[in-house]
Amino acid sequence: MDYYIADTPGRLRIESPALKGKASDTGKFYSLVMAVPGVSKVEMKPVIGSATIYYDANRIDHTRLIEILEKSGYFDHLNAKTPDEKLEEGIGKVAEVVASAVEEGL
Repeated sequence: MDYYIADTPGRLRIESPALKGKASDTGKFYSLVMAVPGVSKVEMKPVIGSATIYYDANRIDHTRLIEILEKSGYFDHLNAKTPDEKLEEGIGKVAEVVASAVEEGL
């Protein structure tokens, strides 16, 4: 599983191997993030290893949230894919399938 990050002001979504399928870590992560001033809500999906953090962009910015997550071992920003990178990856896979189908048809 890879790291993933998508941010819009007030909402930070991450995927992390550290959050996948570990119910005990989910509670620790939730407590850590909810203790950050400015965070109002955290939605966890341990089956896929994702978390969506809702925050007040006037009180804390996404770079500070990411820093907290990295220092706590829950995230690796340098290895995280962005929505554009995931889209490009998906398009590449579709292109491979189409090319293979065309090749087989010839």
